[in-house]
Amino acid sequence: MELNSIQFFKEIAKIPRESGNEKQIGTYLCQFAKERNLFYECDQYHNVLIKKKTIDKEPIILQVHTDMVCEKEEGKEFDFEKDAIEVIEENGYLRAEGTTLGADNGIGVAQILAILDSDIPCNIEAIFTATEETSMVGAMNFDTSKLEGKKLLNLDGFEENVILMESACFYDIILKLKNEFNKPKNQNTYEIILSGMKGGHSGFDINKEHGNSNIELARLLEKVEDIEINDFVGGAKFNVIPSQAKAQIVTNLVAEKMNELCQNTQRELQEKYPEVKITVVSKNRAEEALNTKDSKEFLQKIIQFPHGVLYKNSNQEVTTSINLGAVNLQGQELKVGMRSSKQTEEQECLNLLKNYSKKYQLDFTVIGSQPGFESDPNSSLIQELLKAHPIEEFHKLPELKSVHITVEVGFFKQKIPDLQIAIISPKIQGAHTTKECVEIASISRTDKWLMNFI
Repeated sequence: MELNSIQFFKEIAKIPRESGNEKQIGTYLCQFAKERNLFYECDQYHNVLIKKKTIDKEPIILQVHTDMVCEKEEGKEFDFEKDAIEVIEENGYLRAEGTTLGADNGIGVAQILAILDSDIPCNIEAIFTATEETSMVGAMNFDTSKLEGKKLLNLDGFEENVILMESACFYDIILKLKNEFNKPKNQNTYEIILSGMKGGHSGFDINKEHGNSNIELARLLEKVEDIEINDFVGGAKFNVIPSQAKAQIVTNLVAEKMNELCQNTQRELQEKYPEVKITVVSKNRAEEALNTKDSKEFLQKIIQFPHGVLYKNSNQEVTTSINLGAVNLQGQELKVGMRSSKQTEEQECLNLLKNYSKKYQLDFTVIGSQPGFESDPNSSLIQELLKAHPIEEFHKLPELKSVHITVEVGFFKQKIPDLQIAIISPKIQGAHTTKECVEIASISRTDKWLMNFI
C-alpha cells in the first residue's frame, strides 16, 4: 500500500494559508472529515481536531501545523491571500515557482490526511494547529481535554531518517536601560554603520560563529576616547542574530582619524567575517548624547553581554544559548532571546541574565515564553518508532537527535505532563525561502515508516 500524500499536498497547496489566515484550510479539513464520517472539531483559532478509530488500541496523536511562511522573489506577481501555489515536480523534488512551497508543514498535513483516508486499521487523534510560524497561538490555546492519547508524533521536522526527541524552550526578554541624554561637549558627529555579518537564526546558527553586529560595533566604538553616543541601533528580533548595527556618535576626532580607525577595524574583522563593511558618514551636530562616562558604560554593557552558546550535550549539540537580538539606545532597551532544552540549564541561564541585569542596573522582564520538550530515548514511543523503522528503505538506522529550535509540541507537554513526544519528517530544504523543496522519494520512505508505526 502507498499513501496519497503528494496528491493531498497538491490539494492543500491551492489553499491560501499564511500565518493568521487559516480559516480556509480549517474549512477544508472539516469538510474532509465530514465526507468520511469522522469526528471533527474546529475552534476559534482555526485549530482542527479529527479522530478516526477502526481498531481497539491506545490512541496515537498525530500533530502538524497548517500555516506556512509566505515569501516570494522580487518582481514575482503572486497574492498569498488568494493565489494557489503551483507545485512543480523536478529532478526528484517538489518545488514552487518563485515562492515558498509550504512543505513546512504542508507535507505533514498531507501525510496525516493520507493516513486518515487509507484503510489502515488505526486509532488516531489528528491535531492541525494554526499560526505556528509566528505566535504559536494555535497550540498555546488548543483544548487538550478531548484527547485520550499519551503518545504524540509530530511531523514538523526537516531531516529524514531522524527522530527528534528534544527541543528548546524560548524566552523573550526585555532589558530596560536607564540613560540620561545631555547636550554634547564635542564637535564632530558621525554615523558609523557596521554591516555584512552573517546573522542567522538564533536556534540553527548560534553555534556557527556568525558573530553579533551589536557587540562588534560596541568594540569598535570603545576605541574612541572622548565618545558621546547619541544613538545605537542593531537588530530587531529576539530570535535573529543581528547582521548590522549603526551608531551616531559625537567626538573631537577629525574625519580622517575616524575613517582610519574604522578601516583598520574593518580589516581586522574581515579576517574572521570576510563580508564585513564599516562606513562612516559625517552628520550635523547631534543635539543630545550620553556623556563620555555613560557612553563608555553603555558600551561595556554590550561588550560584556553573554551572547552565544552556554552549554552543549555529549553529542556536541547546543542545549542552552543566549542571543542579543536587538539594541536600541534611544528606545532604552535590549531584546534578548534565550533557549534551553534542559530544565537545570534553563534556570542557570535565567539567573545568569538576572545577575547581568543587576550588575549593569537594567530592569529584567520576561515578556513571553514558549516551552520545550525532552523525551526519554527509552520511552515506549521512541522504541516503537525504532521498531517500525523500514531500514530497507533508508539503508541505515535512524538518528536520535535534539534540536535547538522551539517547536509547538512543548505546549502539549505542558498541558499533558505524562505525554510522550517525538518528531519525524521527510527531507525538506530551504524552508522559509523561495528555494524551499522536498524530496519525493523521502516522502515515500517516511510514509512507509509512518504506516508501519500506525
